[in-house]
Amino acid sequence: MSSPPSPRAFVLDQLLDDHARVPAVLGRDATDVITPDRTLRDAALALLVLPGPGESELVTRLLAALREFTDPDHPGFRELLDVTGAPHPVGDVRTPSAQALAGWALHRAGTLLDDGALVTEGRTLVLHVADELLAHDWPARLDRSWSTVLDGASPLEEAAVAVLAADAVTEGATDFLDRAAHHLQRYTHGDGVWACLTPRGTPDTLHGHRTRASALAALAWTALYERGHDGAADLARRALLHIQAHHGHTGAHGYWDRSDADSVVRVDPVAALHGRPDSPFPAKLVADHALLALAARRAAALGTGGEADVRLKALDEESTAELERYADPLAGGVFHGQGSWFSTPVDPTVPLARHVMVPPRSTGSFAVGNTTYVPFHGKHAQTQLLAVAALGDRAPAVRTAPLLTERPAAEPFDNDLGHVTSAPLTEDRVDLPGYLDWLRSTASGLGYGLTPYRSPLGLRSDRTAQTFSVLHVVSDLMALGEPVPDVPGKLAGVFATQNRDGGFGEQPSLPSETFTTYCAVLTAVVLGGADHPAFDREGCVAFLRSCQHPEGGFGNAPGFPGDAWHSHLATLTLVALDARPERTDDLVVYLVNCQNDDGGYGNQPGSPSDTFATFRVVGALIALGLRPPHAERTVSWLQNLQTEAGGFRYRDGGPESFVGSYHAIATLYVLGALPTDIEACKQWIAIRQSADGGFSRTPGGPSETTDEGFIAVQALHMLEGKLNRSWAVMMT
Repeated sequence: MSSPPSPRAFVLDQLLDDHARVPAVLGRDATDVITPDRTLRDAALALLVLPGPGESELVTRLLAALREFTDPDHPGFRELLDVTGAPHPVGDVRTPSAQALAGWALHRAGTLLDDGALVTEGRTLVLHVADELLAHDWPARLDRSWSTVLDGASPLEEAAVAVLAADAVTEGATDFLDRAAHHLQRYTHGDGVWACLTPRGTPDTLHGHRTRASALAALAWTALYERGHDGAADLARRALLHIQAHHGHTGAHGYWDRSDADSVVRVDPVAALHGRPDSPFPAKLVADHALLALAARRAAALGTGGEADVRLKALDEESTAELERYADPLAGGVFHGQGSWFSTPVDPTVPLARHVMVPPRSTGSFAVGNTTYVPFHGKHAQTQLLAVAALGDRAPAVRTAPLLTERPAAEPFDNDLGHVTSAPLTEDRVDLPGYLDWLRSTASGLGYGLTPYRSPLGLRSDRTAQTFSVLHVVSDLMALGEPVPDVPGKLAGVFATQNRDGGFGEQPSLPSETFTTYCAVLTAVVLGGADHPAFDREGCVAFLRSCQHPEGGFGNAPGFPGDAWHSHLATLTLVALDARPERTDDLVVYLVNCQNDDGGYGNQPGSPSDTFATFRVVGALIALGLRPPHAERTVSWLQNLQTEAGGFRYRDGGPESFVGSYHAIATLYVLGALPTDIEACKQWIAIRQSADGGFSRTPGGPSETTDEGFIAVQALHMLEGKLNRSWAVMMT
């Protein structure tokens, strides 16, 4: 496989258009623009990081693109333009960090072009930003005229970027930098740094700590230290080492984007709904890692911290490795990041290639009902440009799969989805008629939603049709012996979500994913639509095969890093279509290497065992016609995870998990075993039925989604030994 282009080459060849304009988000490359609108921040960053000495033609083009943001009526720049260059009204604001970056970019352009007037213009704008920050007590945002504070909070990022810009465009001591050094100390506490102050100047504890803010603050403190502020070096180290100590990604690599006021990474719906707008779910953002690498590199170079410098160098190496891990080995560019679904508020387990419940109008986001999400396999301009700053023109190394030294024993798999159960469910502790009423009420258009609710409050999903929920509802109706109404309509709804690349999205026109492709295809297959004229079968197979990563596993999109979860979904979809991965041996060795000595599997080689990944690897190997190695050890490990209450811990020492229990039960079932205490397990599931007929992950809680209902119905059939084994393998 040839090496991918460097981040800089990708930006120059794919991100910039003919006029050096920067669209906010791409998909795979320039042929797939997700967000064509342009931001001032991206235009300024491009001018700061792309050109070097002797590249006057590039500087001139980038400068012209930045000039398109000029506000003819007020100092500074508009902050948002559409693809044609027309200003968006919402861009008629003044965000200090964006305006400071623009001034810094003008100054750099003037330096590269040896244009004194341009240098002066850039310095003047940065100093204007500095004056307004001081005059208005460090606000987050002002109006277009700089006279009215629109957001009186004081994000650390705004002050830090202003310091970096002022440091770059001025020489000698300045009043602003001295006052900024004093202001930045207001964010420090213990071993951490608050990400924001309230308009009253007190810590915004709901916003907690943010990786990006801490990295930018560390960069600002290193600049202040180099200007003679002696204590600033210690503050820079403190901010970075707090991230290293508290933001580490559980069971994987890299760092989460946030922690709460107690420095704990957790799901926080209260902060998301009542604090500054955000998702309740932490994420691993690649742009953060670029800033961490830059900050750790610069802080370590100060050479004054002893053991701390060793840790900073390790942080630089870890962050750089994450940048390279999320570089697209196929098309080039760097992906947005990675997330996880949390089994408990503090325990991430299920990998997600989307950031869910983000604020509406987040860059690169899509709306599905009352939920907005950002696909992590998008290539955001800001991420590309920060990766250039951190990696330069170095092409990332491409990791390849090791050789398959010992193939698992063959075990034929019949893939028979022609029947679901051998007999009706006899479980009498569950109100099946009530559940069926709840399930049917999720009907929406040609499909089904995650819940029956049209516009729920809080963080609940609504009944907008999605491929994910269609799979659940169809599965449960068939398992309970109920007819699926309007099969032609359901198939029409499913095939409407197929894209030109052959993959399927959550809804029509949304980006293709391995995950949503699995949901759509398996629904179509069990409804008899595998040969439907609207289905581009060959295109679908080609899309899935393109999602195999050079390391052997499958990611959620072409080039995206692989894991057990998406490898399983891609494998099952290909098997359902009577196809195979192009590199089956590489996939098998990837899956086998996910196994640990305890018999369980992690989501990636080297990750700790959990029931989620164990089911995914076991199911994928079985679907490929292979016997999972050391199956008896896997069975023993799973059975030992059952609690006295009847459910399962999803990992050793972890808490019980409703979804994790399903994965444990299903793994045991497809391996020919069952939980040690079947009756307790049935009761544990039954008490999670809610009053409206749906199911919750906790007893007495409100009903959640069709996912929880699917878990209950399918698991109860398995506990009675009545579910078709092939169905249990394929219909997850």
